[in-house]
Amino acid sequence: MSWREPAPGERDAGERSWEVVREAFDERIPAPRGRDWRPFALAAVAAAVAAAALSPPGQAVFGSIRDAVRGEENAKPGLFSLPAARTRLLVNSAQGAWVVQSDGSKRLLSGYRDASWSPHGRFLAAVYGHELRALEPDGDVHWSIGRLNAALPRWSNAGGGDERVAYFAGRALRVVGGDSRGDRLLVARSRLIAPAWRPKTHVLAYADPEGPVVMVDVDRRSVLRRIPTKPPRALAWSDDGLRLLIVTRTSADVFDAKGHAINSTPLGGIPVGAAFSPKSHRFVVIVRRAARSAILLMQSDRTGARLLFPGAGELGAIAWSPDARWLLVGWDSADQWLFLRSAAVRKLRAVSGIEDAFGPNAEIAGWCCP
Repeated sequence: MSWREPAPGERDAGERSWEVVREAFDERIPAPRGRDWRPFALAAVAAAVAAAALSPPGQAVFGSIRDAVRGEENAKPGLFSLPAARTRLLVNSAQGAWVVQSDGSKRLLSGYRDASWSPHGRFLAAVYGHELRALEPDGDVHWSIGRLNAALPRWSNAGGGDERVAYFAGRALRVVGGDSRGDRLLVARSRLIAPAWRPKTHVLAYADPEGPVVMVDVDRRSVLRRIPTKPPRALAWSDDGLRLLIVTRTSADVFDAKGHAINSTPLGGIPVGAAFSPKSHRFVVIVRRAARSAILLMQSDRTGARLLFPGAGELGAIAWSPDARWLLVGWDSADQWLFLRSAAVRKLRAVSGIEDAFGPNAEIAGWCCP
């Protein structure tokens, strides 16, 4: 049996156990009791959870999570290593961009912001002042382009070394070659959320200021599809490029590669982060409602959500490890990161002192390859 396959009764036990986890969260951060949390899950899921929350199997599965999130003494005071070997983490903060090695050692690229990984983690694209720069993780700059109000650069993953970087200059969306050549305007005005490259192509999905999501072939400069939707808050492609996730204020909507609707799941709260699991069509969305947060696990081809992790306080950015065995979540209101072992939440590691380690406003920007 692989780690992806739940043990007998594990799924039911996990779903029976979210009350145990929520209790541990509530002991850490006081939260108003006046609102019912269950709207984060669909009605059927909420009913099943409420009916079995205090069962012994559920408590057994999540006993380690209760221990991990209860009390500062249970969170390690510092990030000494990453749970996935031979990987690297990228963190953006008010001090700059940090590159964290698997042994916990880290390097500050001072003054950089909006950093993101290139394919295979060989380079970063980041903003320094009013310049877009491509640089190595050790800080060596390969090229730079001067642009006022540059923001949110994102590398394509077409393969063969023929990459593009999409970025904003104010509200204008531009594209440049991975070698700095061919910088050009793609669209004069776009909604300021990170665009998403379809893997193995030069097709880009971006948010039109009027609401639709636009799929465009940047080389041919041709619009492939306009997807009517509510104003999006996040865009993401699955690794195989067959599913496009559009997260709006009210729902998580999935489309195929041609822009045809496949599925839509209501969220019941404000989404603040979303990410596809590597080599999979499942994804997670972090949702906030009042003084609580939740991590919801969804399948692209099925309506509904599995409640992975609920509780008081604010959860923030999220990233999967490259092998999909770990899920990293920023617990902003507790100044901690939570490393969750697989979507079954078989193990949890909490790391405290994030602001001391990375400076104010530290946010997970990506978990990449060696």
